[in-house]
Amino acid sequence: MVKNIWWQRPQLRKDEEQQLERKVGWLELFFDLVFVAVMRELAHYLSAHISAAGVGSFILLSIPVWWIWVGATYYNERFQTEGLESRVFTFIKMLPVAGLAVFIHHGLGETSAGFALSYAAAHLIVTYLWWRGGYHDRNFRPTAKRLVIGYSISIILFIISAFIPSPGRFVLWGIGLTVDLLTPLFTIRQQAALPKFSTSRLPERFGLFVMIVLGESVIGVVEGISKNENLSLLTALTGIFGMTLVFSFWWVYFDFIARRPFKQSMGYSFAWAYLHMPLVIAITATGAGIVHVISANENVALSDNVRILISCSVAVFLGVIGLIEVTLRRKDNDLTDPIFSPCLKWGAALLAILLGLFGKGLGSVIFLTLLILLVAIQIGYGLYVWIKSLEAMEN
Repeated sequence: MVKNIWWQRPQLRKDEEQQLERKVGWLELFFDLVFVAVMRELAHYLSAHISAAGVGSFILLSIPVWWIWVGATYYNERFQTEGLESRVFTFIKMLPVAGLAVFIHHGLGETSAGFALSYAAAHLIVTYLWWRGGYHDRNFRPTAKRLVIGYSISIILFIISAFIPSPGRFVLWGIGLTVDLLTPLFTIRQQAALPKFSTSRLPERFGLFVMIVLGESVIGVVEGISKNENLSLLTALTGIFGMTLVFSFWWVYFDFIARRPFKQSMGYSFAWAYLHMPLVIAITATGAGIVHVISANENVALSDNVRILISCSVAVFLGVIGLIEVTLRRKDNDLTDPIFSPCLKWGAALLAILLGLFGKGLGSVIFLTLLILLVAIQIGYGLYVWIKSLEAMEN
């Protein structure tokens, strides 16, 4: 019994090869709570900086947050144990992630050095865990070597950036994040020889994070209404339509994406994971934009920045959903058309962009209604396929 709870050496998990269904644990769910705070601050930042520059800054701040979560998630996918060390390292990782939440609101201003050092600290812990995995499991060493080298470059760049002024500081951030995003791609061949990723746990893990981001959007809608000093029927309708759009996002993701595992090809599994980054960013941006829609003056059309932000965020959401569909494994009883289904989403994404560009003068309710209809088309197609599958089962 003591052996099962004490300090354990990491060994590659083989759940998929052993056909074991693996579920997300309570510790991982608790770890995600600190990201709730980070995503809340990110949404607040974008809500206060709705402009082209603000969106660019929001994306720059979002990528480090996402990358730490992904790194921790994939380490647990490969090496999670039930030992005491798992709890210790999880707590240690949570501390610099909390630092990201503290510094993120002014992460490109007076607290940018603190943000850079928080990211470097969190990244260093995850990188150490990758090194530790390779040290104890020789099969993982070729992958660990590449990850450690690439991530160490990024960590050093972020540490150096904390001690030099802008714009040089942010140039180093851009280089470091580029190195981070490219590093795993140099391990595809090595990881193809390792045990396959779990098709039961990883989809659930990513789905839970999507739920966190959707929850942030719900909070944004509620706060937008509660802070509105002039509550009216139009304000209530705008809030209802905002909630409807967020609920539609949930419906589309969990109907078309979460119910199916990714293809086992390493390239497809990497694409599946990478595509979730713009998806999460788009959902967060939509929620931040809806707050402005709710607080807009009833007699004034939406500003161009708010309209374009929301419509482009919806477009990115739908477009990425279509791309992720391509990476998913199809079942024999899956009646969604492999070409029509993603194309339907890409077509709706294009219409959402056009609505943002040429929808000048639209009121908040009409604007949200049109966006909801674009997402509702996907829901309608999903319901059609579901009914067809029920009829096929009866016959």
